[in-house]
Amino acid sequence: MDVFAPYVGTLLLPDKAPFGSESSVTLADGRPVAVIRWHNWSMRARYEILAPGTGAPLAAGHRQGFGGRNYYLTDAQSRALFHLKLGFWGPNRPSVLTLASGRVLSTRGNWTSRRFSVTDEQQREVARLVNNSPILSMRPDGLAFELQSPVLSIVQAIGLAQSMRAAIEANRSASVAASG
Repeated sequence: MDVFAPYVGTLLLPDKAPFGSESSVTLADGRPVAVIRWHNWSMRARYEILAPGTGAPLAAGHRQGFGGRNYYLTDAQSRALFHLKLGFWGPNRPSVLTLASGRVLSTRGNWTSRRFSVTDEQQREVARLVNNSPILSMRPDGLAFELQSPVLSIVQAIGLAQSMRAAIEANRSASVAASG
């Protein structure tokens, strides 16, 4: 399976890594497609997407700049896969996802509830991230990323979900620091 090709289907992703800094990503049928490795002590919210089984690097993501609003994903040769610029925090604030091809998508939803959609230039939903129901999933601790149109690759979808996870954690840390 080419994890860099546009994909239609559902990915099951971890919401958190309960035992260490690596978590698997599977298709809806349970087949592994990637492993996410977090660099937990990184100020730039770094993570890698690895091939299952071999652990070969597929892509790497990180936060850049001040304010925690810019996230980048590159492949193993450091070629850009996307740039995510988060909107200001608040209900349904749109963010901009620019793919390497130059195509610009929008994201909107509630990041902290792990529910958002990705829309194309005509505001058609092309993907959405939702919380998994324990009844429907083998992974009750995870998220389902439903790719409805062949716009994002598996690696880009994983990177988008992990960038959002990093943004949520950065926002929580900033809130705790401000209140403490």
